[in-house]
Amino acid sequence: MATIRRRKSGLFEARLQRDGRRFSVYGRTETEVRQKLAELERKLAIDQAPPVGRVTVRELCERWLATERKRWKPKTYYDYRWHLEHHVYPVLGRVQLSKLTPDRLQRFFDSLSGRSANLTFRLLHRCFVVGIRWGFLGQNPCDRVVPPAYQAPPIELPDADALARLFRYCLESDDPYAGLVGLSLLCGLRRGEITALRWSDIDLQTGQLSVVRSGQWIAGRWVETEPKTRAGRRTIYVGEQGIRLLRRQKALVAQLKLQAGPAWQEHGLVFPGPNGQPLSPSRVAAAVQRICKASGVPPLRHHSLRHASASLALLAGVPLPEVSRQLGHANVSITARVYSHCISDGRRVTEAIERVLAG
Repeated sequence: MATIRRRKSGLFEARLQRDGRRFSVYGRTETEVRQKLAELERKLAIDQAPPVGRVTVRELCERWLATERKRWKPKTYYDYRWHLEHHVYPVLGRVQLSKLTPDRLQRFFDSLSGRSANLTFRLLHRCFVVGIRWGFLGQNPCDRVVPPAYQAPPIELPDADALARLFRYCLESDDPYAGLVGLSLLCGLRRGEITALRWSDIDLQTGQLSVVRSGQWIAGRWVETEPKTRAGRRTIYVGEQGIRLLRRQKALVAQLKLQAGPAWQEHGLVFPGPNGQPLSPSRVAAAVQRICKASGVPPLRHHSLRHASASLALLAGVPLPEVSRQLGHANVSITARVYSHCISDGRRVTEAIERVLAG
């Protein structure tokens, strides 16, 4: 793995060791040096590739990661690498591509379960497609096995009365993260979007909230990127109750700042951690669970609040394209697929056809 440090001169340096050799790249900013590091890794992967006949699964995956890294968001790259290192490499990493038989690959997939099996299959399939393009494979080994059968479990949500009770609690609670839960339920924001939300993104006079970034903790570092999709950059109207939540939140943040004293790290975040730093996923999860319990609502994950927001809007008759824009989905078809159970139970379709046929 590479290391990055700031030199006394002010320049950033990234160091990488490969086969006993040390490589360094420099940049004026950490972002610049990370871009140069990604390019260096890509070149090294190409230059050091072994003869085609002896290429292993790990060597192909590493070349693929190095090539695709600059196209992916940091969290995507980190998650893919983690998955390969913890699931694929221990079992198949040293296997030469020429010896990767369908039986061996099938037994590997069968040893996994649930979402891990599904994600591993999709990762290796994509990697092998590139391997064919590069001439390492004649056909995709994943096309010769039975794909893992996985269906995401349905998300169970409380009824509308329970969600209304949860929202009322958020409006009145002094919990510093009640506003996070309430605003997530009201606007359907992703966790990365709401934890990276700053006061500069909000106009309390007009009730408009601009989603312009997403943030995640990656290997102990807070990393901010563009929203998940191009449509993710959007403006949302939070309404009177949203303004009420945010005004209350501003007062609660001021209290947190006083309590933290000199330890406070100012980032301008709407929902900061105890010392002003961005919230971790575990702290968000704990806050959602705590507030659900306090309001008498069954425990929910943060992403369930997003699903609840979209479901309530669709069941209330809000047009699908408007809900899709609010959620920041890349296209309406995603919204239709995920929330098909909310769009219609078929009754309105049948009744409309009956009216036409009956004249």
